[in-house]
Amino acid sequence: MAREAGQASCQRERRYEVWRTADVAEPERFAYFREAVCEAFMDLSPEHARSGPFDAEVESVPLAGGAVNRVRGTPHHVQRTPAQIRRTAEQCFFLNIQLKSECVIEQTGRAVRLAPGQVALFGSDLPFRISHPAGRDMSVASFWLPRHAVEESFADRDIPGIRRVSDHPFLGPLIAAAARTLNRGARAIDPADGSLMLESLIRLAAQSCARNRNPDIPPETLHPALLAAILEYVESRLHEPALSVGGVAARFGISKRYVHKLFERTGNSFSRHVLHCRLERAAADLTAPEQARTPIAEIAYRNGFSDISYFNRRFKAHFQATPRDMRKHAHR
Repeated sequence: MAREAGQASCQRERRYEVWRTADVAEPERFAYFREAVCEAFMDLSPEHARSGPFDAEVESVPLAGGAVNRVRGTPHHVQRTPAQIRRTAEQCFFLNIQLKSECVIEQTGRAVRLAPGQVALFGSDLPFRISHPAGRDMSVASFWLPRHAVEESFADRDIPGIRRVSDHPFLGPLIAAAARTLNRGARAIDPADGSLMLESLIRLAAQSCARNRNPDIPPETLHPALLAAILEYVESRLHEPALSVGGVAARFGISKRYVHKLFERTGNSFSRHVLHCRLERAAADLTAPEQARTPIAEIAYRNGFSDISYFNRRFKAHFQATPRDMRKHAHR
């Protein structure tokens, strides 16, 4: 359903909001949750089995003309009906990344299952139903994307139905990493950076699910998402002493020079970034009460340092204190 020319003015003014069902009485919680979902997203119909208690939280963070809406708590279902579509001027696309448990999204006779870390793109202009299985609390981050921003990323605006965009062998991991990074940093990120990151995410998702892929996707479109994926990969492997530019380049199928170029955008080199992250992790371990009896050498080794003398030198240069002094000060 295309947006009519005069409907752009219907777009709401967004602000940061949180709705917690714990703030209202038990009998009123689901009605309160239903209102929160409609406020954060649009006219939708949540459903819940009445046999047990309901507890959930909805958080809406404005982002580049749209929002990232986070929903977590008791499993439930939500649907958008033809009647709701007819009476709603504002239309959008949702790009959902499942964070906890799983869900099934049904639209136009197609069912897409999302496990944690998987991402789907679908429009609000066609009826859909999202089901979360009972038995385990759910969590999802849903990017509310202005319709025109998505349409502009498809050749001839040829937009297919619902797709799991994280399945693409190369773009999929980048999309998932960019979605996770943008979700985590949505409140703190500079608006210009947030807009650039969201544009990159939209273009990659469009490229992943388009029927006729554009072979000339601009390299700069990949940069923000690729850097997010690399930073996430590096963070998960800081404990490995052999972590290197060459290993990262091989993992992502790019050159070492390209890795260095991407890190220039952070104002840091690859090696300085890795060293900084390792030292910060080691400092957190040294000051944690539960780690008070863990040998300093063990903390250094498990944070990727294979040489204790090198660790001590770098630690003192970074914090102006030795590891032992920092620990003593923290545990006084």
